[in-house]
Amino acid sequence: MSSERDGEQAADLPAADGPLVRVRLHDGQELYAVVKGRRKERDGTWWYRLQIHLPSATEQRGRLIDAPAPVDFTAPASRCEPIDGQAYDTVPTDRHGVAPVWRIEEPVYFGPERGPARLVHRGDCRAVRDISHPATTEQARTTLAQPDAAPCTVCRPDRPLSRAI
Repeated sequence: MSSERDGEQAADLPAADGPLVRVRLHDGQELYAVVKGRRKERDGTWWYRLQIHLPSATEQRGRLIDAPAPVDFTAPASRCEPIDGQAYDTVPTDRHGVAPVWRIEEPVYFGPERGPARLVHRGDCRAVRDISHPATTEQARTTLAQPDAAPCTVCRPDRPLSRAI
């Protein structure tokens, strides 16, 4: 590790909604990314679900402004370097062949009718149709508390999640 990294302080890191890792790109560049999840594959390798924010032209009151837009990607663990002081113990972890305790689905709607932005499911629920990711109990509870989220009407995760901790 370089002396530059040895002196890295929490104040030097970008603000993020989760733990950060340093990701080494194919061309040698490095960037910080937020760890959204990790998965151990059938072959034993670990892959990380990561997110960065890139500049994007967004229209606001008829004018284009520069706003950050989230970009999700996956990378093998071999390209991700942990950063001291980051809390990785809350990262949702998924293993091939093992169902997570909870899943958060981000439904895709076609046509004019819309529903909730996120649906919370039990990990083994067969009603998950769209993009979903594993979640911790705390993340599932936090998602259910948001006004644009709803529990699955098939597996009813709200019942056990509403019980006292």
